[in-house]
Amino acid sequence: MRYAIIRGDAGFVVGQSVHTWSQDGFTYALKSVTETTGLAALFKPARVVQESRGDVSAEGLRPKEFRHERVGAVDTASFDWEAALVRYAGREEPLLPGTQDMLSMYYQAVLQAPRSGNLSFVIATGRKVDRYRFDVIGEETVTTGLGERRALRLSAKNGSDTIDLWIASDFRGLPIKIRFVDRKGEIFDQLAEEISLGEKL
Repeated sequence: MRYAIIRGDAGFVVGQSVHTWSQDGFTYALKSVTETTGLAALFKPARVVQESRGDVSAEGLRPKEFRHERVGAVDTASFDWEAALVRYAGREEPLLPGTQDMLSMYYQAVLQAPRSGNLSFVIATGRKVDRYRFDVIGEETVTTGLGERRALRLSAKNGSDTIDLWIASDFRGLPIKIRFVDRKGEIFDQLAEEISLGEKL
């Protein structure tokens, strides 16, 4: 899926994000490449790559390796399910059942999204391990490059950051909109612009 990245309420497009996914019923690979485009790339070039690899289990995604690469820094997390340990930034902590990384989290939410109530995930970011709780807000109409779609909105707050996720059932439950609000209150929306579905997705 290709997303346009829009900053603020004025609708100024500052970049794009491309998510790719493959799975064979036993293992999965996820990759997200986010970069500035147009004038934003001219004045403030940026590129962020996230990758998640792991197993597909009866409970959904089970990450093994996570990598977050950006200009000047790389964060990683390794999930040792046999030893029940997650290793990151020179540390190791107990690995709790259902733990996700910052990329697999979105797709695990898709797989488990309830129609009401909430979802709770332990997330390894490569810098820390924290808990995120997604509350179900309800169905909303979302306007994207793919037209208007009805989507289920989930919202999570972690510290001063907020993540909202809109899941469209008529696009195999994929996230058609992702919103991130940072600690300064700046809003960044990822809006689906293009989708290509393979046979195994």
